[in-house]
Amino acid sequence: MKYGMKHAKKEDNRKKVKIKKKTVIIALSIMVGIAIIVLAGLNFQMIYGFINSKIGILTSRLSNETGEKNEESTDAVEKIIAEDSNTEDKTAEVLPEEELQEVTVDGEDANRSVPTIKLEVYEGPLYSKADDVCYYRIKVSVTGEPYPEIKFSKDDSLGSLGPDKVQVNLKRDSKTYILTATASNSEGKVSDTVTLIWNCNRAPDIKGILLSSDTLYVGKQYEVSVDAVDLDGDELSYAWSVTGGSVVDSTINPVKWNTPNTTGDYKISVAVDDGKGNTSETSVPVYIGEVTVVVEQHSTSLKLPRKEGEGGYIEFGGGTYAGGNIYAGDTGNNKPCSGFISFDISGLSGSTVESASLIFSDVTVLGDPLFSPYRMLNINVLDWGAEPITQNDFKLVGIFVASYDSPNITCNVSKLKEELQKAINGGKSRFQIRIHFSGPYTDYDSQDDGWRYSQSNINLNVTVTR
Repeated sequence: MKYGMKHAKKEDNRKKVKIKKKTVIIALSIMVGIAIIVLAGLNFQMIYGFINSKIGILTSRLSNETGEKNEESTDAVEKIIAEDSNTEDKTAEVLPEEELQEVTVDGEDANRSVPTIKLEVYEGPLYSKADDVCYYRIKVSVTGEPYPEIKFSKDDSLGSLGPDKVQVNLKRDSKTYILTATASNSEGKVSDTVTLIWNCNRAPDIKGILLSSDTLYVGKQYEVSVDAVDLDGDELSYAWSVTGGSVVDSTINPVKWNTPNTTGDYKISVAVDDGKGNTSETSVPVYIGEVTVVVEQHSTSLKLPRKEGEGGYIEFGGGTYAGGNIYAGDTGNNKPCSGFISFDISGLSGSTVESASLIFSDVTVLGDPLFSPYRMLNINVLDWGAEPITQNDFKLVGIFVASYDSPNITCNVSKLKEELQKAINGGKSRFQIRIHFSGPYTDYDSQDDGWRYSQSNINLNVTVTR
């Protein structure tokens, strides 16, 4: 009997479970309806699949729980409902983002468009003298999504103008070019063309400015011209300007320029126009100097006057013989002698020496003046003043001019002319000469060995300009 009662209780529990199951299903149906209303803005197919999967999970779990107690079934249902609630919260956080991503992709697809393209010349035609080309600069305007890739059939700028601009050079022997540009993206490809034609007018070619004189002076008039040509045969016009003085009719070529009255640096400029909008300019710096009065100079040949009373010869440590002959050598006293002669140059002040020649002639040879192979007659320039010689003058330091081993002498070396000019420029009234033999000074034979000249046979001939 107890056994039967226990069995009957089991059947009652099953009835309660069945009742609870029905209640749960009703509750789930209500929740599903609410979820559908709340999530109505979301994608229907995704919500529908989500709800079906959850109902299947609930049904499966309820089937597994059929044989359990009513209290356990109720806990299971509440647990499932709680899990479902958490899942719905997570879905509310994740699914909208996923859905928005899909919508965004769909939006990008919707914005895609086929490219459009348009070419436009924004500079040119212009002439480049350096390259002898006529060039254009062209820009392209494009639209399309995604942004199209742009390609040009020619770009002589090598990309330096940017991705949407090019330069096209037309050479003289190829006067036309058709530029093609293409724009392409995933939606298509389009192109546009523009025909470029040699249409350049070259600027005048200026070779330089020419002046009628290489040397310019204040207050004078000179002719100035520009050497210019137009390679296109256009008629040229001119516009001259100067930074000093004045130009007579600045629109012609050549022009007359009246130089300023002040010395200094100035500039002459000219602009040459071809009448087609092209102008070339150039300028040249010039210096305006002071007018120099040139005095015509005359050349004069002179035999300079001797001051015989100031000449003669000196025996070193012996006699002084002023006013007589000139003697160089040694004496019977075995002492050296030097000869002196003085020329008056007071009348040459301000002159320029063109030439000078010192001549010794009609010599009297005594003994053996060249007793040594090393002996030579030396000519020196010195200055003892406008007075007769004295013993002390023997030791004067002279300036060497030349040496000779023959008594008949014509000395016209440049050193002689140079020293004469120094004496004139120095304001001296005398040009004085000493002659003596180089060592050994005596041969100790106790006789005269030397060359003796009369002062009248010694002459200084010069040519000067005054």
